Amino acid sequence: MTTIHATRPPIVFDDTARTRRTDPLSSHVAADKSQRIIEQVKAAVVALVRQEGELSGAELNDLYSLRAARNGWDDCAWDSPRKRAGELAKDGVLIVTNPNDPRGTPHIYRVKEETE
Repeated sequence: MTTIHATRPPIVFDDTARTRRTDPLSSHVAADKSQRIIEQVKAAVVALVRQEGELSGAELNDLYSLRAARNGWDDCAWDSPRKRAGELAKDGVLIVTNPNDPRGTPHIYRVKEETE
């Protein structure tokens, strides 16, 4: 991993394609911050689905926003919890309960049980 020190703060290049070297410093800072909190958002998404049962991506976004301060979660982009839920479904942590809905209905997520 290469670290380039700019005037503030240092930019850390890792192996994720989150920014280009030609992007402005603000883009690198934002990408570094989002990379740091991504795992926290994923953990929060799983916790929310466990607490509430089946949830859509929009419901996850709303609940994360409403409960972030109370639970000490970092601020993130409003749509980040929905995106993390999709990643968690690809990783097999969450299950999409309506995967073949042809009408474009938003996915509904639930936690995959250990017996599944």
